Amino acid sequence: MFQVKKNPNKWQICGTGDGWQLMPQVTDRIVFCLNDYIRTEKYGVKPDLLCIMDVLGEKPSIVSGSDNLGDVIAKINSMRVPLIAPFQYEEIPLSMPFPLEKCAKEFGMGAMYFSNTIAYMIAFALLNGAKDIALYGVNQAGAHEYAEERGAVEFWIGIAVGRGVNVTINGKNSQLLMYKGRYGRGLLYGYLQSYEEIIYNKAKYGESVVRRLLKPPQVHARTIRRVNS
Repeated sequence: MFQVKKNPNKWQICGTGDGWQLMPQVTDRIVFCLNDYIRTEKYGVKPDLLCIMDVLGEKPSIVSGSDNLGDVIAKINSMRVPLIAPFQYEEIPLSMPFPLEKCAKEFGMGAMYFSNTIAYMIAFALLNGAKDIALYGVNQAGAHEYAEERGAVEFWIGIAVGRGVNVTINGKNSQLLMYKGRYGRGLLYGYLQSYEEIIYNKAKYGESVVRRLLKPPQVHARTIRRVNS
C-alpha cells in the first residue's frame, strides 16, 4: 500500500488527451497520472502516483526506439513517486504490482475487464477509498481507443457510480458516457435530447404526460343544400 498526505477519498486521474489543461495546479486530491506523463513537462502538476500498465520494455515507444528504456527508468525514479505496474521492477524501487487478486475479490471475477491503463487506474482508486473521482484528459476519442478501449473505462466508471462514487468527466472532447448517434452527441437514446434539455423543457412547459402518436382524424366539411319549395 502507498501513503499520500492528501484526502484519500478524492482522486484526480490525469490522461494526456485534450482537457488536461483544465487540471487544477493545486489540489487536495490524490493526483494519479497516466504513463505518458513521464514524457511531458507541460502539465505542471506533480503526480502523487504514476500508472504504467504496459510492461516497460514492451511499450511501443521503447520498442520503436523513440524512447530509451534506461532513460525512462531514470525519469520515473527521479520523480520519487510510487509506480503502479503489472509487476514490481527491480530497477524501480518505488514500483508496485497492481493488486489484481484483491481487485477480483472485491469486485468479482465478472469485473475483470481491463482494456487500457485508465481502467486499471479507476479500479485502483476505488480499492483505495475513492469517493470522488475527477477525470482530466481522458477522451477515448481516437479510432483505436473508441473502438477497443473505451468500453472498459466506461465499465469501471459504472462500477464507481454504482458504489455511490461521484465521477466528473472534464473536457468537452471526451467521448466517455457520450451517445452521439442519430442527431448529435450527448443525447439520451429515445428522447433525442440531453438530460439538461429535458429538465429545462419540463420546467418551462410542464411535464408532457401524453404524447400523440397519430394525427387526429381529418374532419371534412359537409355541403348543405337547401331546397326551397
